[in-house]
Amino acid sequence: MLCGAARRVINPEPGHALSGYSGDIFCTGVHDDLTVDALYLSDGRAAALVLCYDLLYLPRELEPRLRRAAADATGMPADHVVCTCTHTHSGPAMSPGHSSQPDVVRAYLRRLTRWTHEAAADAKASVERCDLRFNFAPVAQNMNRRFYFPDRRHLYIPEHKQLIGLSPDYVDRELGILAFRRHGRSSQYKAVLTNYTSHPLCVGNTSTQASADYQGVIRAAFEESFTGSLCVATTGAAGDNHPLRPEGGFVAAREMGSAIAREGIARVYDAADGSYDERLRVKRISVRLRRRDEATRTMHPAAPVRKRNPRRREGGWIRTEVGLIGVGPVLLVGLPGEPASALGAMLKWSSPFPRTYVLFHAVGGTGYMPTANQFLWGGYEAASCPLASGEGERLIHATLEAARGLVKSQPLNLPPAEWLATGMAQKV
Repeated sequence: MLCGAARRVINPEPGHALSGYSGDIFCTGVHDDLTVDALYLSDGRAAALVLCYDLLYLPRELEPRLRRAAADATGMPADHVVCTCTHTHSGPAMSPGHSSQPDVVRAYLRRLTRWTHEAAADAKASVERCDLRFNFAPVAQNMNRRFYFPDRRHLYIPEHKQLIGLSPDYVDRELGILAFRRHGRSSQYKAVLTNYTSHPLCVGNTSTQASADYQGVIRAAFEESFTGSLCVATTGAAGDNHPLRPEGGFVAAREMGSAIAREGIARVYDAADGSYDERLRVKRISVRLRRRDEATRTMHPAAPVRKRNPRRREGGWIRTEVGLIGVGPVLLVGLPGEPASALGAMLKWSSPFPRTYVLFHAVGGTGYMPTANQFLWGGYEAASCPLASGEGERLIHATLEAARGLVKSQPLNLPPAEWLATGMAQKV
């Protein structure tokens, strides 16, 4: 396995509107750097690139432009590039058409394209031989943000913080770890990719400074411990999963990021050796999803009395894409929009790879993506989703079919049961 990693700072200029809350919060400075992190991988036959941005999302028309810039810098097909966003709500506004500062946003997007090209080129230029290792651990730093009552009423927990810890709905607390250890060096790492399922909303609208939120704390902690490494901190299927202390300010971000990093750093030490299969398996698929229809809009009793958005189209189709990168026994899946954590769990539980992790907001245009059952219970995610009920599950089904196709065409080289039974896995 060849691994390269590089970073570019992508901070907005002072005065640039910050997105994620209201449109009247403008950047007064930078608390901690926003970055684009590039992770370049090659097995000698195929190459792939993961780009992780400290941004709320990538507009639909921007994402293919960034992939082409990275492809030009590395010489790989654009389909082998997967973008993802940490989804920080303390980053710059990204849509010129929905901004009071369209020229400011357009200038930023031009700089972002250049930064992407530079990070991708530097990542490829820095490649060295590495040994693949992976691990996972439960970390209780997130919650489902909806509290439902049996009569189908619900409360949004961030606005009723006395309910923190009481939601019975699904939360994904798995911390995924994918580590690339410099070959022949027991404690030196080229890069570490982490995956945790929670909106970066610790800082929220408590500050007018740009920030990567708790993901920035994770990166700094890993890189402080593993000298010379680069940490790519990614967000999982966090459509309905929140920090335990949303809008708690920078102190909450430090506490949450430190708790996740502390566990992750310790679990790199006893990570499993993945050298039995270091092959890359790469695929990108196109999927058509049904737009929200009248039947979906009226599934919840509160829906008909909500003010309808006259610009929203009902019926028809939305075309989107999914990017898959199999790194030996671990599958990284770039999903569009904001899938609910339960959809991410469906993908994990049904995947043909031993471990699977969702890369959040890899493609724009689909917004929130609840499960079919969540449309019956309502809430902001279901009310604002542009898709028809059941389309989230259909996207997961199409993704699983693609993953099974990868394994069918390039079978996994998993260790035999006898190898595991003799304890050799612990001795490697």
